[in-house]
Amino acid sequence: MKNLGIGIQELSEFKKRNLIYVDKTKIIDNLISSGKYYFLSRPRRFGKSLLVNTIKEIFLGNKDLFVDTWIYDKWNWEEKNPIIKISFTSISYREQGLKKGLELFFDNFAKKVNLTYTESDYSGKFIELITFLGDKDGVVILIDEYDKPIIDFLDKKSVEIAQKNKEILKNLYSGIKDCDKYIKLLFITGVSKFSRVSIFSELNNLNDITIDENYSLLTGYTQNEILQYYSFYLKKIENKFKISTEILLKNMKLWYNGYSWDGSNFVYNPFSILSFLQKKDFSNYWFKSGTPTFLTKLIKEQNIDIKKYDDNNFIIDDAAFDSYEIGNIDLNILLFQTGYLTIKEKIVNPEDFSIDYKISYPNREVRDSFYKFLISEFTEIDKTQFSEITKDLKNSLEENDIEQFVIILKSLYANIPFEIFIKNAESYYHTIIYLILKLLGVKVFVEKHTNKGRIDAIIETKKYIFILEFKMGSVNSALKQLKEKKYYEPYLKDKRTIYNIGIAFDGKDRNIKEYQIRTVEELKN
Repeated sequence: MKNLGIGIQELSEFKKRNLIYVDKTKIIDNLISSGKYYFLSRPRRFGKSLLVNTIKEIFLGNKDLFVDTWIYDKWNWEEKNPIIKISFTSISYREQGLKKGLELFFDNFAKKVNLTYTESDYSGKFIELITFLGDKDGVVILIDEYDKPIIDFLDKKSVEIAQKNKEILKNLYSGIKDCDKYIKLLFITGVSKFSRVSIFSELNNLNDITIDENYSLLTGYTQNEILQYYSFYLKKIENKFKISTEILLKNMKLWYNGYSWDGSNFVYNPFSILSFLQKKDFSNYWFKSGTPTFLTKLIKEQNIDIKKYDDNNFIIDDAAFDSYEIGNIDLNILLFQTGYLTIKEKIVNPEDFSIDYKISYPNREVRDSFYKFLISEFTEIDKTQFSEITKDLKNSLEENDIEQFVIILKSLYANIPFEIFIKNAESYYHTIIYLILKLLGVKVFVEKHTNKGRIDAIIETKKYIFILEFKMGSVNSALKQLKEKKYYEPYLKDKRTIYNIGIAFDGKDRNIKEYQIRTVEELKN
């Protein structure tokens, strides 16, 4: 039995430690043989570094590392190429600056290959290194996490550093195109994809394969791959929970599957699924391994309606993927690139063949963890305290104690610091309610459309159906809408008791002002 390679990025470690390697070499071989200049964006902890290092070992001719892989008897291992690998996770740029960090990197590299530079600038040294190493058979250039010196400084306080680093990187890549005859392969990876003009303006031959269907399975694991490589671990979990393979796979898919870059092929998050196989418990693994706080701050600052992401109907066009700029961040694209949203469907217009994409949360792990992170940002209530609040809210609904439900909500709003309230923003109150309802652990529909309009929220328990309408100012306007729109009609055949609830917020007091409950019969009369 082989072991799980959680967090292992070097292919050589897989053989040394007897780890399971999910074979991606057929797709890698297709990539190498089909082109020369590539860019790939994937979220953090999604196997980018392992992919880069696998390509490195192929070109170094380390055949022994590829026993039992597809490429083992198909690659000419006698042909070897020099490698320039730049990993921005290992370049020191925080203390001494990116420019100094790059110069130090290229100086150290030159010592290893006995090169004396004539250029003094980091960009000139890079070009000299390429021509020196690639003079005979061509050099393989692998750049991992190219954008880290930018995304590490995207918060308001440090954005000037991000802009400066962007220009440094742009200068670094500016001369690569003129070195074409010295280059065997250029492969660049990162989390985000800044517009080509921003950084790769001279590399107009760079092939972006981020949403290319031919490479949608290059990182991440398909369900078939999990069944093929991890069956032993699956059996151990089945025995632990005393469940069938079918039930186990259904829950694994709900928690950790759902990522797609073409709308057709879906993969599991490798870090999450391997952590699950090791610990044998359904939990949040990827999200808590590191979430940039500037994301949640941006959502609040820009008053983003997060509800739009939850119904698989939020659509962006193809051009949006190329419009990412530091000074004008499209949060939809940022959330997609960082892994909090993913492509659920690719829509091709039959008239002009233009392309749109439906994007949404990939799975339960990301969605629920993201909600908890956001509620903390919007309320400054810690996660432990909030967990107790949601339990109490759920109990009050199951017991049909609406008064207690509202009291708990009012207490929650009363504990939100004055400074973080968004003045007179009805969406702010709705967002908090929305996040709370989504985390209750009961069946909830938010902003559900009917033939009469849009219902703010529907909560279903075993015995009751609660239809909620929220208004800023007067509870009467909420009740009026419930009465006129007859939101209860789709549920009239349901045997559960239906309650229509109007809730009014007071912007001045920053809390719930009043609420009223009506049965279906009372609304009709």
